[in-house]
Amino acid sequence: MIYDLQTIHSDQSGYERLAELAAATAKLRASRLELNCSRVGFFDANMASPLGAVLARVADRFNAIEIVNVPELVERVLRKNGFLVQFRYQPMDDGNRTTIPFKRFQRTDEGLFEEYLDRQLKGKGIPSMTEGMGKVFKKKIFEVFQNAVIHSESEVGIFVCGQFFPQKQKLDLTIADAGIGIRDAVRRCFQNDKIASVPAIRWALQEGHTTKKGKQPGGLGLKFLQDFARLNKGRIHIVSRFGFYEFNAGEESFAKMAGDYPGTTVTLEVNTADAAAYCLASEVTSESIF
Repeated sequence: MIYDLQTIHSDQSGYERLAELAAATAKLRASRLELNCSRVGFFDANMASPLGAVLARVADRFNAIEIVNVPELVERVLRKNGFLVQFRYQPMDDGNRTTIPFKRFQRTDEGLFEEYLDRQLKGKGIPSMTEGMGKVFKKKIFEVFQNAVIHSESEVGIFVCGQFFPQKQKLDLTIADAGIGIRDAVRRCFQNDKIASVPAIRWALQEGHTTKKGKQPGGLGLKFLQDFARLNKGRIHIVSRFGFYEFNAGEESFAKMAGDYPGTTVTLEVNTADAAAYCLASEVTSESIF
């Protein structure tokens, strides 16, 4: 089949278009998908993560995938971050070092993901942090990955990508899985198949709420990142099935998606224009405030 992809922004409309792609290809098996990108006016580079998750599901059903007619500017970005390389495009050197490369991890690759974070976040505009704050910041991003490992049941892996936009003064990092979604995990937990996507996300965001059984901690664990985003004037969004959540300018909003986006995606957007220096409350002493 031939599918005409359109402009993909890192917002609700972008995910709704990826949900349309997932729905259109849901029954494709042992066949071929030609993804025609001639109508893609712009593609936010971090959205390679959720697109990669959607296409991995397609490929897992023994379908061949070809991406064609990619506009030059979009092609340059997606070759630099490595996304198009998996579809037989040649890699392109990222001379400005603004990409956070597209990477597919297996659920057993926690150590590799930690190394990836340490290596790729350097020099990308992250505000000044003390050593302790920096470690906790990365730990909380790692917990988002761990959540996908524990809860998603994603058989095709976990997909990560990002982009530093020096002119727009922001850094986007997106972690996507191709799993069962928050809604189905919460439904199983409560043995209630009537729980909708938005209430499921709302429940999962509450501190201490988890569908994980036993002593191992679970939940989305975003409280620290929300606190940081509030101070940094950054943004977080979570997309799972029919649910879209955004934390922006210190305000939360929930919306129902027009389509069913398979799996779960979390994006952290850092405001790199932030000139503040961050530290943990435990690191503040009476001497440091004079």
